[in-house]
Amino acid sequence: MTRIALNGRFTGTTQPTGTQTAAYGLFDQILRENQTFEFVVFADSRFGGVAQWRNLPGVIWVEVPFQDGSRAAAQIWEQVQFPRLSRRYGCALAHHPMNTSPVWKNGCRTIVTLHDLNFLRHPEWFSWKFRLAYALLATPGIRRADRVVTISDYVQTQAADLLRLPPERLRRVYNGIKPVAFLPPAADTTPYVLCVGALPVHKNLVRTLQAYLQIRDEFPGLELRVVGRALAQHARDSQLPALLEQPGVKRLGYLSDEELAAAYAGAKVFCYPSLEEGFGLPILESMLAGTPVVTSNVSCLPEIAGPAATLVDPYSVEAIAMGLRQMLTLSPQARSQMIDEARRWACKFSWTQAARDYLKIYGELA
Repeated sequence: MTRIALNGRFTGTTQPTGTQTAAYGLFDQILRENQTFEFVVFADSRFGGVAQWRNLPGVIWVEVPFQDGSRAAAQIWEQVQFPRLSRRYGCALAHHPMNTSPVWKNGCRTIVTLHDLNFLRHPEWFSWKFRLAYALLATPGIRRADRVVTISDYVQTQAADLLRLPPERLRRVYNGIKPVAFLPPAADTTPYVLCVGALPVHKNLVRTLQAYLQIRDEFPGLELRVVGRALAQHARDSQLPALLEQPGVKRLGYLSDEELAAAYAGAKVFCYPSLEEGFGLPILESMLAGTPVVTSNVSCLPEIAGPAATLVDPYSVEAIAMGLRQMLTLSPQARSQMIDEARRWACKFSWTQAARDYLKIYGELA
């Protein structure tokens, strides 16, 4: 039986965000769908949910205390120890779910899940240390991978153009979305617009705040609530601190899954006018929560949002304000119809289907 090494370096965080959440959802479903392979899982069991994997059939667990070390230490482990351990455990394939992978493959065929190429397309958004790490660790590993699986057609096109990857090595598998019990907080009746993951510069928070300030007086009591923690590798716009202090703007910081679900469900509108995304999971989460979405008409977002969101020019404050105004003034019937259509659309993105697609790719390489 073919053994496959799963790189669980993403379990090194105690506050997972987009890519870590996606990596967990993917591996979790792959291990539950599997009937063909043995998996050697390298992960930290303190990451929420992964300890259950120990008891699944076909799983060999290798505990790696990622949460006790730095990001740099985890990267060194990935580059040096992972290839050695994978061969020691007899693995023929290795799957790396978050862009980076070892340059030295040590005889293992490799699969890399590519979430985006922002580090190549927009280096100005990142610190020099981040750019250097990705130049040394991400780009060479992606170019040497036997399969590069992108999470949208948009990213697949970028991989072909920017990295010159041939079509036979590329695959596209959409991320899934996990079902969550979306229950709004019963005591909170304040109307608000929600933004998630909004602090990195490409999330376009400055224009979102400016658009909110344009319409705030039209909707008495309306707040803008911002979810997300600051990331050191992203530049901060000089206008942002003052805008975040404006009346009606509330920073919620990092939220747990349950808190985030409640924040989605209680919002009047979810606003996500990002300048660049590889997938855009928050718009699907908002759709499942029953909240109308305003998002960008650029990058992958029209592909992921489909017909179920209002698309706006993210470089225009006036366009974002108009989109918000349009969603906030929907009639009850129009709002209900939009919510129903959005939920049907979001349900098409399934971790079960994603896992089955990856198992087929494993079969190709095995």
